[in-house]
Amino acid sequence: MRKGMSLVETVIATVLVVVLTITIAYVFRAVILSWAAGEGRLGLDINLDRGMFEMVRDLREAKAVSSVNSDELRFTTTDDTYHIYYFYNASDAYPPTFNQSSYEIRKATLDGSLTAGLVNAGRVIVSNVLPPSTSDLSYSSNTATITLGVKKDNETLTSSIQVRPRNL
Repeated sequence: MRKGMSLVETVIATVLVVVLTITIAYVFRAVILSWAAGEGRLGLDINLDRGMFEMVRDLREAKAVSSVNSDELRFTTTDDTYHIYYFYNASDAYPPTFNQSSYEIRKATLDGSLTAGLVNAGRVIVSNVLPPSTSDLSYSSNTATITLGVKKDNETLTSSIQVRPRNL
């Protein structure tokens, strides 16, 4: 009598190995996709937190703050430099008409007063910002309101804070 595996046993073992391999590959793929989504969400969160932190820090130290509309915050610092936080998209003129799907929040220098025009386009503070009505930069009753919604791919985050300048 010969010892060994029959054809049926070999086929069953092969099917089991294939099913096990497919299951492991499917689980591995799900873990990789979850990891990638978390990494994208983390990058978006860092972008939003960093920008909100800088805006809050500047506004708390401001000597004067104003808002012409709910789309920008103008302020002066302790060294009498005038700045603006505003929505920017290269396809929109200033002031924007908000017909684009995403914007940048930029910090720029103003030409000598809170009502003056921009000296330059400024630098990017937060990118991938949703336009108003999801996002808001406004000032009333000695309180600046910053509400920003950011979106990248399928991830959307929103953050909101109210800031009272200390030097008013």
